[in-house]
Amino acid sequence: MSHEIHMAAIITRDGKLLMLRSAGAGQWEMPGGVLAPGEDDIDEAMDAVLAQHGLRAPAIEEDFLQTVYLPRAGGQAVLNLYAPTEWTGDVRAPEGREPGWFALSELETIEMDGAVRHALLQTFGLGDEDEDELLLTLAAAMEPEFDEPSLPPDFAFEARPAAAPPAGDRRAAGMDVLRTLSGGADPDASIERLQRTSPELAADIVDFALGEVWSHPALDRRTRSLEVVAMLAAMGGKHGPLRSHINGALNHGASPEQVIQTLRMVAVYAGFPAALDAWAIMEEVFAAREIVRPGQAL
Repeated sequence: MSHEIHMAAIITRDGKLLMLRSAGAGQWEMPGGVLAPGEDDIDEAMDAVLAQHGLRAPAIEEDFLQTVYLPRAGGQAVLNLYAPTEWTGDVRAPEGREPGWFALSELETIEMDGAVRHALLQTFGLGDEDEDELLLTLAAAMEPEFDEPSLPPDFAFEARPAAAPPAGDRRAAGMDVLRTLSGGADPDASIERLQRTSPELAADIVDFALGEVWSHPALDRRTRSLEVVAMLAAMGGKHGPLRSHINGALNHGASPEQVIQTLRMVAVYAGFPAALDAWAIMEEVFAAREIVRPGQAL
């Protein structure tokens, strides 16, 4: 499957969007370009693209909006979409291109890629496709051989206990979660540190977050650990907490491949920049634990 990384910026002025096309004909597109082979800093590449159009966005890293997957013949294109909150300069169309400014209401009337148009309208909350249909379209684009799963007619979901630990047991349950997250280490040191640095939150973290939510039997701890890894990575979490929870996921029985696939999901739904930042932390954890994957040497 071919895989091409594109960049595009939503440039607005007086309520209209900047679009470009080949002089006199062709589809309208947002200012952008294709990431050249060997380039790995998408933010810098987007900055360079804007400079070619006479524009400068001083906070391009913070201006990243989302990653959109576009089906293409023989594969897919990955579109990293930026929305500069502020920009300066005079629009300069590259040679052979002409600029145009369009209101949102005009996007349906101009010639442009339908998937890109939809992504742009969705950004402004104007998409009208059914969400389930969108998810199926995305699944088909990501995996051409996608088959709808089927269940045997006599299948029944196994009932799970629904009760959280009683109030009197939550401290013990929270301490046990701390112990398993840290791979069997004595949790007392962590409790003492919490009471010293965040005395007002210490009991809430241990008794509620760990003792009630983490200890609810509806989800096992490995699943919860992988969820936390995904959320911290998607939020661009600080290195310390993310490193701790990647270790915690491994301590809870997650395989290295499950951690890798979790971060791949982060790339799909939260964007490649967030996943790449988290990937570097994951590699550090793997190296410290001497985890070697096939084809890779420490």
